[in-house]
Amino acid sequence: MVQRNGSERSRSSSSIRASAMVHLQLLLLLAPHLGRAVALLPQLPLRATRLRTVSRMGVSAPASTLQPLFSFSGEGAEDAISKWERIDDVIMGGVSNSRLVAAPDGECAFFEGRLRELGGGFCGQRMRLLLDPLDLSTQDGVYLDCEADADAPRRAFKVALRTQQDRGEVVYQAQFTPPPLQRSTIFLPFNEFKLVRGPRLVPGVPPLSAAQTNATFQLSIIVTKFLISSDGAALPNFKEGRFRLKLFSVGTFTAVAAPGAQISVPSPMTAEEQSAARPLILKLLSPLLSLLFGEPRRRRRAANKLLEARGMGRLRRIRFAWSLRRSGGRTSVARAAVRTVAVTLQEAVAVAISAPAGALAFIIFRVIRLMRKLKGGKPKMPPLRSA
Repeated sequence: MVQRNGSERSRSSSSIRASAMVHLQLLLLLAPHLGRAVALLPQLPLRATRLRTVSRMGVSAPASTLQPLFSFSGEGAEDAISKWERIDDVIMGGVSNSRLVAAPDGECAFFEGRLRELGGGFCGQRMRLLLDPLDLSTQDGVYLDCEADADAPRRAFKVALRTQQDRGEVVYQAQFTPPPLQRSTIFLPFNEFKLVRGPRLVPGVPPLSAAQTNATFQLSIIVTKFLISSDGAALPNFKEGRFRLKLFSVGTFTAVAAPGAQISVPSPMTAEEQSAARPLILKLLSPLLSLLFGEPRRRRRAANKLLEARGMGRLRRIRFAWSLRRSGGRTSVARAAVRTVAVTLQEAVAVAISAPAGALAFIIFRVIRLMRKLKGGKPKMPPLRSA
């Protein structure tokens, strides 16, 4: 038994030495080629490496043919930014705010702002509504070249596509989570986009197909507390506060690298064209709606609720507002007094007419809905077509 074990160990040692010699010979043969390969590494394009990044759920996505629609670096950055507009939760009574601005170094744009849960909980930037639509039917999805801040995992990020030339809340959305503090390219295939009304899924509707994107009027980027779900659920660990998403470019991609015609973004609708497209009833009610639900009043209400929660009565809140207006002597006593009286009267008028105005709005929209029902019409929905 001892002799057999010794012979086995001897054969094993001989086998290991032979294997080591073979590996050494292979390494010597490959050394010149490995040296040339290492020397070529600095010459490889960095962008090709970066394009192998993340898809919607953080899965590695292959490099593909990109069609930038908006480049936020270089000389064309300001023009690209001018084609976007803010769409925050102020439209539904919230007090969040955001902006899209060029970075000081000119390398990207900052989609930044402050998220607040009170009355809403989302910020967004969207393309100005197009007069002539984009045809994206030759593409496979949307990409974002971006870098998120450290709190990205505690916010829900979405991209929305509008396939109707309207301002309704029915759009296609896809959700993603960008890696924090890391520049990456997010790939969102069209079949990841689901039809939603607000944050809620529209039941029984298939995902977006490439064929349905032949008339795309708008693209939006949203950061929010709301998940895409049937009940509009909120992100469990959502965090309020400041956010920043660096945007380097936004566009479309094809999964298979292939030559194709450059996609150009048509001119957006002018302010005059957008105003002309608004329903007459909204034009007539605009001054009243602005008084009752305008952003300045909503922000005052939010500030009042916060101060009231801190134990400040009405008189003390007025005195506090006066001290802010007079802070540092930046406003004269007369101007501060006029402003205080004007705000107080405006608030009193808004409170007095809010109940009857709400009842009037309820009646108007019920009549509109009834008229549509009698005519057999339904709220506008994107047409459903197979891919």
